[in-house]
Amino acid sequence: MAKKEKIGKSTDREKIIEYCTAKFLREGFYLVTVDQIASELRISKKTIYKFFSSKDELVKEVALKMMKEVNNKIETIINSEDDSLTKIIMLFEVMSGVVVKFSEKWLKDLQIHTPGLWKQIDDFRTKRAFTALGSIMRQGQLEGIIIEKPIELIIHIFVNTIRSVVHPDFLYHQKFSYKEAFIHSFEILFNGILTSRGKKIFDKIFPKVIR
Repeated sequence: MAKKEKIGKSTDREKIIEYCTAKFLREGFYLVTVDQIASELRISKKTIYKFFSSKDELVKEVALKMMKEVNNKIETIINSEDDSLTKIIMLFEVMSGVVVKFSEKWLKDLQIHTPGLWKQIDDFRTKRAFTALGSIMRQGQLEGIIIEKPIELIIHIFVNTIRSVVHPDFLYHQKFSYKEAFIHSFEILFNGILTSRGKKIFDKIFPKVIR
């Protein structure tokens, strides 16, 4: 039975989004009804419709909230004073932390039932990844940690590999979880672009992160 929760009047909207974020990521959203959400939160449907005109709008708000949170974390990493490899590991932790929350139902529902929103999410993660990785990779080359190869090519390979591997259609036929696929891809890719010095640092740091 779903956990029941009372909502205070001053935070109705935020708590509805918070509750639905956990529920949608775990169960998907297509089969979830507004009646069900209202019942589990012990509020009226009217309260939900006061803030969200439809379930589709609620799903969109959940996705936008997640993108905003990820973007803020990435900005903090990029603007930190850390070396490039530390930034890369921190970026990995942020991305894997998000991926591990996703269920196959959530991703499949996005693709099938809200293709426009799925495209928006996919565009966001692609463009944001290009920007973040570009900044960090350039720093890494200056530090002698990343090999001297065209930055644009390295980023393109990284982004498209992660997009294709951490994807419902691929993972549906594999034995990997989302997190496992992400970790394996990340490790394989980085072993190909690090200098000897970078690999020594990576081998010391990375095992601690994936435990």
